[in-house]
Amino acid sequence: MAQQTSVRYTTRDLPSAETNQRLIDDVFAELARVEPDGLTYRVARSDDGLSFEHVAVIDGPNPLLALASFQAFSSTVAERVIGPPDVQTNEVVARYR
Repeated sequence: MAQQTSVRYTTRDLPSAETNQRLIDDVFAELARVEPDGLTYRVARSDDGLSFEHVAVIDGPNPLLALASFQAFSSTVAERVIGPPDVQTNEVVARYR
């Protein structure tokens, strides 16, 4: 079965959140171009505009790791967030779509 990874974090301030959003948009633009198999991915932003949650369901090797945009996002995340992100990985036991 697939693995689900959830990542939650809060950015330092609104400019950091806007930079974060721009980098997320870059990842989704690249995903739209390459259309990798075995990936369901979503990102939510809280009402305060500072907190984010990423949820990826991956069947097989993680295609995000090969994306230049995801590498750019990941390499600078520590500069934008308060504390380390909360990461949880679980085995998917059931899903619909």
